[in-house]
Amino acid sequence: MTATYVAVLARAGAYGVRAARTRAAVERLQSRYADRAESARYLSDAMTVLNVDEPTTTAYTEIANLSAAMADNVGQIVSTSDALSTAAQGLDDETRSQHSRMADANRTHTVQMADRAFIQRR
Repeated sequence: MTATYVAVLARAGAYGVRAARTRAAVERLQSRYADRAESARYLSDAMTVLNVDEPTTTAYTEIANLSAAMADNVGQIVSTSDALSTAAQGLDDETRSQHSRMADANRTHTVQMADRAFIQRR
């Protein structure tokens, strides 16, 4: 029972760690797209001032717009990863609560336990 209890707690804790790592990775991705959008927008504006040909300027404007849209989409993933992290923490808390209560009951009960040989699989 104790090994199973520890394994369940470890698994629940691992979900929380994975959710936090996923969130950090997604935030980095969002930052990269936002930086790319800002850079492309800056270059497009500079090309307009310098009278660079329209197709090149338009291409950089499109890159800026697409990168900004990707940053927004990744932002939605960040929100979802927040929900995942909250759910993982809830799972960890609930698992600890349920299994701690069961472990305490098993330690303190007064009922005679069955003989292991009787309950083994055959």
